Amino acid sequence: MRVEVIQSDGAQLPPRVSYSQLAKFNQCGLRYYFSYLGGWSEPQTSALVGGSIAHEVIEHLYRLPSEERTVEKALELLREHGPRLLRLPDYAKFANDNSMKASVKEAIENLFALESPAELVVQPEHLEMELEVDINGVKFFGKVDRFTVDGVNRVTDYKTGKNPGRFMDDKLKQPYLYALAFKIQHDIDIDQVELIFLNAKHIENRPVDFTIAEQMGESLAKMRGESETALAASAWEARTGKLCEYCPFEAACPAVRADAAKPGTIESDNALIKLGLTRREKASGLG
Repeated sequence: MRVEVIQSDGAQLPPRVSYSQLAKFNQCGLRYYFSYLGGWSEPQTSALVGGSIAHEVIEHLYRLPSEERTVEKALELLREHGPRLLRLPDYAKFANDNSMKASVKEAIENLFALESPAELVVQPEHLEMELEVDINGVKFFGKVDRFTVDGVNRVTDYKTGKNPGRFMDDKLKQPYLYALAFKIQHDIDIDQVELIFLNAKHIENRPVDFTIAEQMGESLAKMRGESETALAASAWEARTGKLCEYCPFEAACPAVRADAAKPGTIESDNALIKLGLTRREKASGLG
């Protein structure tokens, strides 16, 4: 269902596209509009906050000399960085979420059951490695959790969620896109993509099929073209389904609620404010 919206005359798409933008647009164009054109911040969840803390701790762990990468040191880093992050304004409300804290601790401990941090050879500059490159005419930006060279070139991404099972191929789309970006930006052939599901205690490791990587580049270009068309028409595709119940904009979505105001109007904005949502100071799509 295409939903007409109100946009300012100077509305623009974000200058760069990340994998999270691509995934959100493919899930629902209207949700993409609310987030990136309307400038509404999606609320943090305990799962997102816990994942951020786990990523922070693991990054600091792998910046240590190999002999210092012990589980005891990792938990010490958790005690140091966990409280610091939970003092951030967006994270503070989760400061007493003991279930989330236990899940993060489990994720850190599981890392040592899944691999041997003391034996892994990784360069500091290959942690949280930024990619910024033109892919099929689209400015792509991404941040790789880890790049290692130990006989093969490998891109690794940590996950704190459940094992996706039959949806694993969808989860692999992100590292495949990173593999393409590596090739274009650094002329490096990525041999393997790897997902480490910390809480699920599972490692998914695949040899790179460059055909899939190129398909992800085509998907990126397709998404950009469709979003430009939606911007020009001031009408975005709303894809309804089971995932709608997890969308923070559901109560203000005309595709779900017939009485919802047109997105971008004062009435729609007020409805989002009543839901407790906040707006970024400057949205990329607003003049």
